Amino acid sequence: DNRRASHAGPFLASGSRDKSVKIWDVSTGQCLATLVGHDNWVRGAAWHPGGRYLLTASDDKTLRVWDVAHTRCLKTLYAHQHFATSLDFHRSLPFVISGSVDQTVKVWECR
Repeated sequence: DNRRASHAGPFLASGSRDKSVKIWDVSTGQCLATLVGHDNWVRGAAWHPGGRYLLTASDDKTLRVWDVAHTRCLKTLYAHQHFATSLDFHRSLPFVISGSVDQTVKVWECR
């Protein structure tokens, strides 16, 4: 279930119905950054294994790849006919994968 928050090291990412993604410091509970760009509810988030990038999915039917350190969207993927229900980064190659309510699974190259 991708509706849970995504955790990488001392950081946690949470998506919201307010269309934003928040990055939290787990040890202090402090919100470190707010990522804005989706046009609808953010349903899922997944950290890149290296921790530098975050992948998010929204009811706006897009996936976004974020540079967390610079709080900016690097890439928007117009993914599916319906919202994505699952998403993840490949562990070592520049690919992301998404699954959707539209009953498709897609693999994206992200360089």
